[in-house]
Amino acid sequence: MLLAFFSALLLTVYAVIRYIVSSSGVRYLVDTYGMDKQKLGKLKYKEIATLRKNINQLRKQNDAFSLEELVRKYRP
Repeated sequence: MLLAFFSALLLTVYAVIRYIVSSSGVRYLVDTYGMDKQKLGKLKYKEIATLRKNINQLRKQNDAFSLEELVRKYRP
């Protein structure tokens, strides 16, 4: 009984932390690049992480045109 309660508690904590991390990633993209929160809300956590990774790669390469092309799909 105690083990089931403990595992449920850990699962809940994991879900809350994952939600907080995901929402902070969305908030960063909305604030920094002016993306639409509703369009980003449809993406899964892995897709948001991949999008941020691709954006950071393009920023390091100073490729403004590719960055704009990538970000344009998610703007209002």
